[in-house]
Amino acid sequence: MLTRVKSGHFRTLLLRATMVAACAALSCGVGLAAEEVSLTFQEKNGRYNIEGSFQVEADPHTAWSVLSDYDHIPQFVHNMKLSHIQIREGNDVLLHQVAEGGFLFFTQRVRLFLYIQETPDKTIAFKDMAHKDFKVYKGSWTITPDSGGGPLNITYQLEADLNFSAPAFIAGDVMSGGAKDLLKSVRKEILQRQAQVSPTPSLPVKLTQAPHTTPEAVSLR
Repeated sequence: MLTRVKSGHFRTLLLRATMVAACAALSCGVGLAAEEVSLTFQEKNGRYNIEGSFQVEADPHTAWSVLSDYDHIPQFVHNMKLSHIQIREGNDVLLHQVAEGGFLFFTQRVRLFLYIQETPDKTIAFKDMAHKDFKVYKGSWTITPDSGGGPLNITYQLEADLNFSAPAFIAGDVMSGGAKDLLKSVRKEILQRQAQVSPTPSLPVKLTQAPHTTPEAVSLR
């Protein structure tokens, strides 16, 4: 049984803990409101569904140049260790990728052979054909211009079923964290490339008035 002094001390600690929790909740709320990307993550019977999106001030061609720059993905997505086009026939691509993700002591390297179908400047649909580390791994990227001329909306969708054993909470954290990092990295690269291709504003042209010419000053020869 708590004494009166101990009870008062306990209530003080409880109040402080409540205030700290409230501040943490408010901080989380501010952080979420300022997030550059949005992400929803669902897991059912070992199958994961991820949907993410972000908006970016860029033209569709620049966004496409980043999303379809398969061979250089490791340069701007840190957990992508290898990405190399094996075959390209028109808008059909076979892409070999090796990625690495981890959570605390758990690290997993995954290998993918993606069959990609492109609709230039619009969509990239992909599907793993090797099934080495995933029973199912398929999804898409979609570029949607704003009808009012505002920022582009880029959406990402992934359905995955792991082919290796890992605790569900670890696998979920790795996949959701990896997807969020991917979206942030792609958005950052699009912004950087857009800054490089945007035309430099031209300097204002100073107009000067031509000297007035009278009919008497014109000599016909």
